[in-house]
Amino acid sequence: MKKLKLLLIVILLGYTSTSWAQSKVSGVVTDDENVPLPGASILIKGTAVGVVTDIDGNYSLNVPGQNSVLVFSFVGFNSEEVTVGTQSVINLAMVPDITSMEEIVVIGYGEVEKKDVTGAIGSVATEDIVRANPVQAAKAIQGQVAGVIVSKQNSRPGAGYDINIRGLSSIDYSNEPLVVIDGVMGGDMNALNPSDIESMDILKDASSTAIYGSRGANGVILITTKRGTKGKPVVSYSGYVGVKTPAHLPDMMNAQQFYKASVTDHELNGGTPMTFTSTELDMVNSGKSTDWLDEISGPAMQTNHSISVGGGSDNTNYHFSAGYLNEGGNLDNTKFQRYNIKGSMDSKVTDFLKIGFTANYSNTKREVGSNEALRSAYRARPTGVPYYDDILNPDENQDFEWNGYAAWMGINDKQVLNPLIESDPYNFQDETRGNNFFGNAYIELMPIEGLSIKSSLSASVNNSRFGQFRGTMTKDRKTTLLPRSFRQTDDISNYTLDNIITYKKEVGDHDFTITGAQSSFQERNEEMDSYVDEIPYNSLWYAYGTGRPAELTTKLTERSLLSYMGRVIYGFKSKYILTLTSRWDGASQLSEGNKWDFFPSAAVAWRLGEENFIQNIDAISDMKLRVSYGLVGNSAVDPYSTQAKLINTPYDFDGSPAFGFAPENLADRNLKWEKSKELNIGIDMGFLNNRISASLEVYSRKTVDLIYNEQIPTSTGFEEIATNVGEVANRGVELSLNTVNIVKNKFKWTTSINFSRNVNEVLSIGTAGLQQDIATGLFVGHPISAHYDYEFDGIWQLDEAAAAAEYDQVPGSVKVVDQNDDGMISSNEDIDDRTVLGSEQPDWTMGITNKLTYGNFDLSFLIYTSQGATYRNSMLSGTMGEVGTGRYNALNMNYWTVDNPSNEYYGPGIASNPYRGAIFYQDASFVRISDITFGYTLPRTALEKFGFSNFRVYAQVTNPFVFHDFDGMDPEFNTSTYNDGIPSATYLVGLNFSF
Repeated sequence: MKKLKLLLIVILLGYTSTSWAQSKVSGVVTDDENVPLPGASILIKGTAVGVVTDIDGNYSLNVPGQNSVLVFSFVGFNSEEVTVGTQSVINLAMVPDITSMEEIVVIGYGEVEKKDVTGAIGSVATEDIVRANPVQAAKAIQGQVAGVIVSKQNSRPGAGYDINIRGLSSIDYSNEPLVVIDGVMGGDMNALNPSDIESMDILKDASSTAIYGSRGANGVILITTKRGTKGKPVVSYSGYVGVKTPAHLPDMMNAQQFYKASVTDHELNGGTPMTFTSTELDMVNSGKSTDWLDEISGPAMQTNHSISVGGGSDNTNYHFSAGYLNEGGNLDNTKFQRYNIKGSMDSKVTDFLKIGFTANYSNTKREVGSNEALRSAYRARPTGVPYYDDILNPDENQDFEWNGYAAWMGINDKQVLNPLIESDPYNFQDETRGNNFFGNAYIELMPIEGLSIKSSLSASVNNSRFGQFRGTMTKDRKTTLLPRSFRQTDDISNYTLDNIITYKKEVGDHDFTITGAQSSFQERNEEMDSYVDEIPYNSLWYAYGTGRPAELTTKLTERSLLSYMGRVIYGFKSKYILTLTSRWDGASQLSEGNKWDFFPSAAVAWRLGEENFIQNIDAISDMKLRVSYGLVGNSAVDPYSTQAKLINTPYDFDGSPAFGFAPENLADRNLKWEKSKELNIGIDMGFLNNRISASLEVYSRKTVDLIYNEQIPTSTGFEEIATNVGEVANRGVELSLNTVNIVKNKFKWTTSINFSRNVNEVLSIGTAGLQQDIATGLFVGHPISAHYDYEFDGIWQLDEAAAAAEYDQVPGSVKVVDQNDDGMISSNEDIDDRTVLGSEQPDWTMGITNKLTYGNFDLSFLIYTSQGATYRNSMLSGTMGEVGTGRYNALNMNYWTVDNPSNEYYGPGIASNPYRGAIFYQDASFVRISDITFGYTLPRTALEKFGFSNFRVYAQVTNPFVFHDFDGMDPEFNTSTYNDGIPSATYLVGLNFSF
């Protein structure tokens, strides 16, 4: 009995000592945005003891001692280990696995897990789209995806973007990628509300785009909009309000600088000084100056509001949204408005039947004001005055008054009308209204496990009306002629019918996804252009019956495409993946016998990260090697190009006028597919538990049988013919790098970098070994969009007078390179001192996005740079580059005088200056801070108190800084002042919440 008592005491003491050694640890597990993670696993390292978090992310666990290590894990997040020490409360914000292999990627007619991707695909997630706050969806891609160059077309409100994937291939036709929005092919990105976008996947290599055949020849952008998910209805709002202000404006001369260049320095350089009116001389002598750009511009409001509701049950989910955007223009009477309505629903009717639809409607109104007003504001002399009462002697320049304004600004020159008069909406209006609808409806049968039979019908309707009115008080009407107006209507409609069958099967270590599809596409485009002259009153583009009809043209264009395609994705042991794709396309616009062609591709991937010899390397978290090769076609030639069209032409029959018909073009009856062959080698890598991830792509694409408008002898009666001739190559490298730089306590800093370099080269431009076509700017061995001219070599200086004279030049004029050192500057067939100066395509581009969070605060900014592009500067080559001529204002350049021997710009008053055009070519490299955003998200306790699931406020500035050496307009694009707005920066505050 005593032995039994002693044994019980020993057991109790042992139990007690063990209990005393244990301690309790509790806490909350959240994601990086402070949202609780239910079901997260917490294990004591080296044991099977652990717990999972409850619905609010809470956990509680007994641990053996201070040396215990807790392992936190959750799907889609990096696992983390924490030593307990003396802590009794351990709260953890888990870091997302930025290279999670479970991520779903849309690949065209299907989707795969990221781990099974074999081609070159880039993605932009909804968080990056929301962060950027773009007016147009395309802006969200700029600087985010390697190999994709996105350039704004101009600074006008509502302006679109040009998108180029992996360089230019087509010479005379579009290089724009195919846009697919929720299955609707050829969708208009400008019609989308960016807040509705869930993700954008960009297919870059031929293997990825081959499933789209000819429609994907220039790459494919797959846009997936937001859809509902199972659960109670969630209402979300996002909106902002801000001000857009003129920024980064070119430096124009003021009145005193203009007078000095046109009179003082003009005379100093031996020229004849310009004359000025008494009003202008008074402005100069009194130190006054008129900033005409400032007179017609100013800050404008920009606001955007979007609201959505989404939810669902076990069988049906839905998502509906509405949006409104108002982007004011910085020029007077300019703005862009867009209204959006979107809806989608998916319903599983039975276990084997699913149906759904997506519909998107937008209504837009774009007003860009007078084309001439901005150009006049740059041209108008700063010595002029806006108001008639400020003119000292109106008779001196035959000036007159219009609504208080001085028509000719007190200047004795009738080439520029007062910009304030030009910009008045009574005199000039330019308006485009558009209605855009696109939608998709589908029915999907799943008769047996793994088999899906899906039919979808996509339709798009785009109606637009452009109207322009030019009143009497405009330069176009010379202040004396009656008004005129233009009206253009476009009705574009198309549909695509897709029938897709997909079968997925796993057999042991083997898994298959087999897809077959048939697609038919039909498009119809009706266009009418009209022009009416001598309108008796300001009736815009409506009361055409009151004017004199001057022109009326109508046009109907139709085209169709029929396609059959197949794809097999085979995986073995989740390590080796093979993708085989084929597509047969038939295009209506090609010639008989050449309408159909076959486009195959193949890609393989090896998931090295699953191999033991990689898993044994602690620093490497994951690795995948990819190789692909494919052939795609392009039929992007205008319909009816293989037929000779007729035009109306006048004839004289023995003195009597008559009209007949004549051929408009010479047709190539053998016009066939343009084809591109592309090899892509890629490697995806993850290091240090995926805190560092990288993707490297190397590619080579060769395009043959280019569809090109070849120049032909005029003796044929025509100037060109659309035919297959020439070859172009694109070779490049792309690098994407994502890093989690710091994760400590409440602070986290991540960086995403993408770098692209593409080398574009014309390989051939004819069948007769032609090496250059100066008229069209094509040169073998150089890129498309190359510039060919004399090479600028500085300004002739006073001590070079003798050398300058040998070239019939004088000091102060532009010096160009004598390429063959023969003592002459020539531009004939035998001796040509002109050379290729560069290309409008950049050498390389890079985007860097930094995101920093501390607790509930977040800060992000995007840096984007484009390097190596060359433009013929449209401002310098226009009147704004004519320094010292006295007629128009000019850029404030460091020009040459005998007292200022500048080597940058020629001197005013210099008589001999035949090669001044060489100075207009400039490096358009730039570095831009695209946006800076600072936000605050309410903590979880506050959200619960007020009933929100998310609530964030933020402030943002877009385009605050641009660094470049380009004179004049924005170096990202090189538009003229006649077709542009003015650069701007936007400052806004916004709010996002859901409940």
